[in-house]
Amino acid sequence: MRLFSQSGSFTAPRSLLLLLLAFSAVVAGDVPGNTLETGERLFDREPLIVMGTGLTCSYLAYRIENRNGHTGFLKGNAFSLLDTADNFLFGPVLPASAACVWIAGGLSGSSRTEETGEALCRGLLYTYGLTGVLKLTTRRNRPDFSDRRSFPSAHAAGAACTAAVLWREHGASAGIPAAAIAAYTCFSRVNTGRHYPSDAVMGAAIGIACGLAATAIDNSRSGDDGRAISFSLCIDTEGRISPAIW
Repeated sequence: MRLFSQSGSFTAPRSLLLLLLAFSAVVAGDVPGNTLETGERLFDREPLIVMGTGLTCSYLAYRIENRNGHTGFLKGNAFSLLDTADNFLFGPVLPASAACVWIAGGLSGSSRTEETGEALCRGLLYTYGLTGVLKLTTRRNRPDFSDRRSFPSAHAAGAACTAAVLWREHGASAGIPAAAIAAYTCFSRVNTGRHYPSDAVMGAAIGIACGLAATAIDNSRSGDDGRAISFSLCIDTEGRISPAIW
């Protein structure tokens, strides 16, 4: 599929499309309302503080960072392998994985898993939307001069959003490892020459803010059992089985 084709590493448009495709399967429930409320929650105190702090730190990093970037500051083959894996996992695979968690929760009847998947999808939808707009607006050259989509880092934003959602939904036991991975993603994007430190800092702030906004929604309003999506298998008179989403 061309959806997964590589064109630099401008993750935002492809990831946004993946999430929109996942959302298009939902024709009932409170998902549209929750999605709109997530946008409203971005203006709550906590996300605004995160965004403001991120913007300030990003500006300070911009003032002191090397204009040639900091490519290769993590030495060794081990980091090279980790960077390759990180680039793959937090590219288009991340929103696809979030959609799979959402669907798996619905199929298994686990409302907690389904709510986590839905929150991830909503958070990533806004994360990639904001980073995509900023990339196209600022048009900053990458350190490796591959394109003008450096600011902010969509990979760092997606990883940070995931960490924020997991921390809020499942506590520190899931949040701390996810936060450590998100922190490495920020370092990795700088190490590979795809971003400046200021890009990664701002991306992380956007992701955290969107994750906080997504998990501020009260999922208990979504239907009788708190689930926004329902799945079933229908068997007709000829014995044919077909899935249904409602």
